[in-house]
Amino acid sequence: MVLALSDEGADLVEPYVDEMGITVRVGAGSQAGSAFKIKGYPSSAVVNAEGKVIWQGHPSSLSNSTVEEALKGAKPRNSNMLAFTPQTAAEGRVTAHLKSVEQGKLGKTHAALAALAADAKATEAEKSSAAALSAEIEGHVSSLLSQGERFVKSRDMLKAVLIYDTVAKDFGAAQPGADAKSKLDAIKADEKLSKELAAAEAFEKTKGSAAKLKGAKAREKWAEFAQKYKGTRAAERASALARPPKN
Repeated sequence: MVLALSDEGADLVEPYVDEMGITVRVGAGSQAGSAFKIKGYPSSAVVNAEGKVIWQGHPSSLSNSTVEEALKGAKPRNSNMLAFTPQTAAEGRVTAHLKSVEQGKLGKTHAALAALAADAKATEAEKSSAAALSAEIEGHVSSLLSQGERFVKSRDMLKAVLIYDTVAKDFGAAQPGADAKSKLDAIKADEKLSKELAAAEAFEKTKGSAAKLKGAKAREKWAEFAQKYKGTRAAERASALARPPKN
C-alpha cells in the first residue's frame, strides 16, 4: 500500500489532492516527519511486511529491487474494511472461523461464535476462545463506527456512509448492523447532513465531466458547482478548483 503524508492541514492538502488528481491515500496533519527524522522533502520510506523500515530517502533513489524485497512475505491486501487479522489464540472449532474474519465476513462469524459459546457440547477452551474472538470483532466494528462519526464531523460524508452501509449490510438486524443503520438514517433525516451527502455525491460525478474539460472551462464548471452547493464541504473543494492557477 502507498500512503502519502503531509504535515500541512487538510485545508491545504485537500485542494492540492483534488487539483492534481492524486489517487493514493493521503493523510494531512501528520507528525510522521519527526518519527522518521525527515531532513528534507520529498522523502520516502519503505516498510516491509514485518513493519520494519528497510529503506528511507528521496523517492527518485528508490529502486524496484528494494520494493520487491519489502513485499516478500506480504499478504495480498483485502479491500474489505471489515477484514482484519485476529490476535485470538483459537481453540477447537473456533479455528474454522479465523479465515472468515480475515475475509471480512464478520456478521455471520459473530453469530456463529455466539452459538458456539452457548453450545452445551463446547469445551471451556472453545467458549473462552469464542468470546475472545467475538470481542475482537466487536472492537473492530466499534472502531469503524467511531471513524464514521469522525468523518461526519469533518463532513466527509461519502466515507462515513460507506462505513455505515458496509456494517449495516454485513450484520443485518444484529446490534452492530442496527447501530450502523441508525446512523445512516440519522444522516438522511438531518437537513444539513443530507445536503452534504448530496453535494459529495455530485462532486464525484462532476470530477468525471470536469476532467474532460481544460483550463477556464473546467474552472467555470467548478465555479457553478460551488454556487449550486454553497455552504457544503464539496462546494469548498469546488471553489478551490475554480481558482485560476498562480503565476
